Amino acid sequence: MNWLSSVWNYKCPRCRKGDIFTKPFNFSKPLDMPDTCTVCGQKTMPEPGFYYGSMFLSYIATGFLYIGIVAVLILGFHMSVEKAFLILIVFVALTYFKTARLARSIWIHIMVKYDKNAAELGSGRVRTF
Repeated sequence: MNWLSSVWNYKCPRCRKGDIFTKPFNFSKPLDMPDTCTVCGQKTMPEPGFYYGSMFLSYIATGFLYIGIVAVLILGFHMSVEKAFLILIVFVALTYFKTARLARSIWIHIMVKYDKNAAELGSGRVRTF
């Protein structure tokens, strides 16, 4: 599994096999994560406030995406501003949890290096980074 598919499928950045979010998805706790990876023991919350940086990633990415969507709707489809923003609000509501989870996944994948032998080491060794 490569880096991009590991990020998109919410896999552990260290072993790329374990899940970093609890399954099944729960609307009351959309960002709920296990303490460690079930395969390699990598901590999913290495320190308090670890995912603070993921907010900035999410903000930048979605900001440009949303501006692009509104611009295409207004300039390309000649919609009114009100109708374009109504469509944007629906789009944001439908993709909010995916965006938040994806930002966290990207952030932990940036911070934690891949270790091809991590799955063999097992969950006996808990690593912070």
